[in-house]
Parts: sequence; C-alpha cells; structure tokens
Amino acid sequence: MDIIKQIKLSKNDFIVDCDTTSLKLAYTALNDKYLIDISSMNLIQATKIAILCSTYCFINNFKKKLCWIVKDEETKRAISILCLKNVEQQIKSNICESEMVLAS
Repeated sequence: MDIIKQIKLSKNDFIVDCDTTSLKLAYTALNDKYLIDISSMNLIQATKIAILCSTYCFINNFKKKLCWIVKDEETKRAISILCLKNVEQQIKSNICESEMVLAS
C-alpha cells in the first residue's frame, strides 16, 4: 500500500485512496465510532491498514473513533501497540449478534 491521499466514507464503504490504488472496506457508523471490518485480512495486512488509516484519521481530526473488527487476538494486540486515542479493536467472534448485523 502506498501513502494515503485521502479517506472517504460512502454509504457502505470506508474508502482508502492511495497514490496508485484504492481500497474499499465494509463499515458501519455508530454514534461515536466507525466499525470497520478487516477480519478477512491476514495479520500483516490488517495491522498495516489499521495503523496507516488510524494515523491518517488522527492527524486529520476525524470526529469518530475507528473500531477495527479483526479475526484474532494476535491481530488485536498488533494494532493496539499504536496506542492512539481514536482506535479500538474487537475480535469478530466476540461481537454480539446485534453488532454483527450492524457491521455487515
């Protein structure tokens, strides 16, 4: 992934525009956060996306927190190393059924 040029939100997609590529991630907007599903990515991909996007949003003063939906505890720990105030992580299997419906 290249340097992030901008992040846009469409109705169903969290769109990350880079110099040469664009990535669409499924998300749901809640009151104070965006739930973004990266559970299909491997550890390295998910960590890279979460850290780059979270840093971009932190620097650009996004109002809501980013809650990354990940597939396992390893990925959750890798992202939490960043320690930004605007980041949360949840493991997909630990999310209650009502949140799963909102996130899909």
